[in-house]
This record gives sequence, structure tokens and C-alpha cells, in this order.
Amino acid sequence: MPEKVVEVENLVKRYKTVTAVDGITFDVYQGEIFSLVGPNGAGKTTTVEILECLRTPTSGSAKVLGFDLLNEEMEIKKRIGVMPQEFNAFERLTVKENVELIAKIYNVKPETKQVLEELGLWEARNRRFHKLSGGMQRRVGVCMALISDPDLLFLDEPTTGLDPHARRECWEVIRTLKKLGKTVFLTSHYMDEVEQLSDRAGVIVNGKLIVTDTVHDLISQHGGGIKVSVKGKKTKEAEKILQRFTENVFHDTDIVTGKFQTRQEASKALAQLYQMGNGYRIEIIEPNMDDVFARLAGHKVDERGELL
Repeated sequence: MPEKVVEVENLVKRYKTVTAVDGITFDVYQGEIFSLVGPNGAGKTTTVEILECLRTPTSGSAKVLGFDLLNEEMEIKKRIGVMPQEFNAFERLTVKENVELIAKIYNVKPETKQVLEELGLWEARNRRFHKLSGGMQRRVGVCMALISDPDLLFLDEPTTGLDPHARRECWEVIRTLKKLGKTVFLTSHYMDEVEQLSDRAGVIVNGKLIVTDTVHDLISQHGGGIKVSVKGKKTKEAEKILQRFTENVFHDTDIVTGKFQTRQEASKALAQLYQMGNGYRIEIIEPNMDDVFARLAGHKVDERGELL
């Protein structure tokens, strides 16, 4: 079992009548990408700001890299990198100048060229920050968080507001961090992002952590199973076949759908469906993190991070 990098026990944060974080417990392990996923206002940012020693918890305990949150704040701050949700840099400075400024603040002498090359920024090193695209600016933010060679990086909603292409570019940067051996603590309201990047994830809503597990197991256990839909002239024949393998069969106009808990169950039905000849179309719908969140929280989350 890898070493625990973050240990959180019954963590609570209250603001007068509002409980932003409500007794959550979880661990983060060395070398993994761990995601805290939920809508706006779920408690994600409050949680990471407590772990970054920017906020004091109301109660509960936590250790970061083996150091106690309340008594060893400076030891934690020296060993973590942070890119906040509202990240910005000095607009008139170049990429290289921004990164070197952070290095001076941390009093470190990094291999600047190497770090910029690892994150695909070396060619843009002399461009001023305000002239970069949104995706490149976030890349600079990750580089600034990485320049002190931290053991743990906190990336709070790193792709919010980016277009799809820029988001995927940012994903590649985050994957690079794992290849470099870093532990990454990510917050996000994008279910596809969590599914693509994370080893493990915690689902949080209204300050409560509903479940924590590997992404694979979350989808397997809470995704609602695999759907096989048949559309066309042979839906009645298809319905009879599906009913041999599952009780969960639904008919809607010219579409019949069967729901299966495992791929093995679905494959048995598919083998017979494909023998029906021509005049129909089969669609296989795999469960994903959107399904997991909807089943666990009772809602879906839109692109802005709001509950539907």
C-alpha cells in the first residue's frame, strides 16, 4: 500500500449558520491523482484551503505529508504547490519571469528550462502572460506551482472556463505531473475530467462526502449498469432476446433497451441480438461518472457547476 500523503478525519468547517465541510474523512496516497468532485458550493475549495493551511477547521484533524495541520503549518507550506481556482499571474511579465519570480519567493534555484520543457512552455518562455491563451495561462499556473519541486500539488478547478480544446491540453499537463512522480489533489465539477484523470475520487455534496473509491469501482458499483438499445424494425424480437438475460427491459416507441449490471451479462444478449439479421441498429451505452453522481446525489451537474 502506498504511503498516505493526506489523512483527513472528521473535518468540519462552519461559518455562523452554514456548515461548509461536514465531518468528512478520507485519505490521499502517494503518486496518485485524487479528485474531490461535486457542484459549486459543495465544500471542495474550503476543504483544499484547509489542507493548504489557508483556513482553520472548526473541528476534526488532518495531516499533510505527515505533518499536523494545526501545529506544523510551515512544514506543510514548504512542501506543497498550489494553483487556486482564481489563479492569475503578473500580466506584463513573461512566462519565464513569472516562474522565476515564484522560485525566488521560495528561495530555490530550479532547472527552469527543464520544468518549462516538461510542461510544454519553453517555446513560449518570452511571451508576456496576458498574451497567452486561457489554456496556456493555466499551464503557467501549474508550472508556478511546480517550480519549488513540491511533493503534493493542489489544483482547484484547474479547467473551469476553458474551451474543450484547452481543457484537454490541461489534462495532458496534469498527466505529466503524475509521470513526474507528483501526487495531485484535484477539485472539479466536470465528471468527464475526473473520469479521465483520477485514480480515486470522492463525491461531495453540501459539505458531506458521500463516497470515496477508485473511479473504476465507483462506475462499476454506482453507475447503474450497461444499457443495450435496439432501434428499428425488429424491436419485438429484440425485446424477447433481452428478456432472456435481464428483467430490466424498457420499450419506448421504436426503441427497446435492456439494462445489465456487468459486461459479461450484456455480451450474452448481444451475441444473440447480432444474429437477428438486418434492419436494426444496436447502441451500447457504458456507465460513466455522470451516472455515478446522478445516482448518488440525485442530481446532475451542468457545465457551470450548478446542480440540475
